[in-house]
Amino acid sequence: MLRKALSAALVATALLSAAPVEAGGSLSVTITAQNREERRAISRFLQIYSAGTAAVEVIQNGSGNGAAVRQGGRGNRTVVSQQGRDHSASVSQRGRGNRLGVFQFGQGTNVTAAQSGRRGATLVFIGGW
Repeated sequence: MLRKALSAALVATALLSAAPVEAGGSLSVTITAQNREERRAISRFLQIYSAGTAAVEVIQNGSGNGAAVRQGGRGNRTVVSQQGRDHSASVSQRGRGNRLGVFQFGQGTNVTAAQSGRRGATLVFIGGW
C-alpha cells in the first residue's frame, strides 16, 4: 500500500511540472502509516532522503522559503524539503517517536502539520504552480 501511495505522489509531482505557469494552484498527497511496516518504510525513506539522524532537518533550495518546527517529547523526527520559491511550512510534534516529512515543490505552497501521540509517521507532498 505504501509503495502505491509513494508512486502516486511521484506521478502527481511529475504532473505538476507539466502544468502551465499561468494556471495557478496546488496539488497535495498525504501518506499516513497504518501499521508498523509502513511506519518503518516512512522512517527509512526520511533517513535516506536527508542522509542524517538529526531531530529536525530543513532543506531549502530557492528563495522566499520559510519553515518552523516545534517539538516536544522524545525521539521525534521531522524533515522539511522546500524546492522552489515562496513556500511556508509550520510543523508541530508532541509525544514520542513520531516521524514527519514535508516535501514542497514549485512555488507558493503552505503546509501546517501536527503530530501527537506515539510512533506516528506521515509524509506530505505538495506542489504549487
